[in-house]
Amino acid sequence: MSDSEVARTDGRTGVRPELLELIACPVCCGGLTPSGAEGAQGAVDELICRSCTRVFAVREGVPILLDAPSKRERQTAELYSNLWEKFASRRHRPSGGYRAPATSHLELLRMAAGWDLIEGTVGIDAGCGPGDSVLEVADRHPDITVVGVDLADGVLSRATAAARRPNAHLVQGNLLAIPLTIGRFDFVYSFGVLHHTAAPFAAFERLLRCLRPGGRITVFVYKDFSDLWVKRALLAPVTWARRWSVRLPPSLLQWLAWGGAPLVYGLLTLPARVLARLGATTLARHIPYGTFPSLRAVASSLQDRFGAPFEHRFSAADLWGWVKATGLTEARVVDCFKFGFSGLVLAGRKATAVPAP
Repeated sequence: MSDSEVARTDGRTGVRPELLELIACPVCCGGLTPSGAEGAQGAVDELICRSCTRVFAVREGVPILLDAPSKRERQTAELYSNLWEKFASRRHRPSGGYRAPATSHLELLRMAAGWDLIEGTVGIDAGCGPGDSVLEVADRHPDITVVGVDLADGVLSRATAAARRPNAHLVQGNLLAIPLTIGRFDFVYSFGVLHHTAAPFAAFERLLRCLRPGGRITVFVYKDFSDLWVKRALLAPVTWARRWSVRLPPSLLQWLAWGGAPLVYGLLTLPARVLARLGATTLARHIPYGTFPSLRAVASSLQDRFGAPFEHRFSAADLWGWVKATGLTEARVVDCFKFGFSGLVLAGRKATAVPAP
């Protein structure tokens, strides 16, 4: 689709009619409709809940479906909006290095789950960041509709690009009060997001509510390394440092991340590359930041690692507990180490019946 072609929208809001069928009030789950009040440009820039009458803004065609986020959630949104703006502000050419088996988060989720992430006709990218993966999935699967939801306003940066694709939609919302229609979606995937929420299991349950019975879910979360005592011991001082780093002003945190990036790159990234080229691939994969392509990527990750207000980690047993609690079927929990990532993937299908207590 050319730049001059834009997907059909509701003339009053810039929100496409098909998206209005997929979104819901984050408070009461009621349906949403244009409010009828005109904005500065003569178009309606608000949606109103048909049940509780709460009003929500629309910016650049993106519904802003947030209900009183907490202070720490606002800090989370600010951190990631800043990261995406700074990291995406320049294109960088990846340096040489070794290739991990999974070279993107979508590829990792697919490889770990053992199935295609996409199924049916409509799905969710939960915690989509600025929306790049939404656009990628929409382009690869023109017959599939994908809705990206994220807490941060970085989704606005891809609003125009999404509007050019009839099957791509972006929404600003909280996964703990996800503003999507219950039981309407065929699949949902989420990479590296649930562990940055206040209540990861609650967020997981809310994603399941959006799926039809039998719908497919695939999520990646941080691992607690309870099975690797050396890594767990090395993680302890990082966790301790987060006690004060999450309180730093974003500008200072960014400066420290860029200052620390060369050290991490020299002590971890370069030695991992050397080991991989010498054939010691397994050892190389144990080294954090080994596959990172550039100083910019390392600095961005350090901001993420030390700035996110919420961080939770899980064991495989924890995720199997989620499976039991939700009645997930065809479930699998996979350690992503062999794919070049440090974390766990949980994949399965929503039960067709309510699990027994």
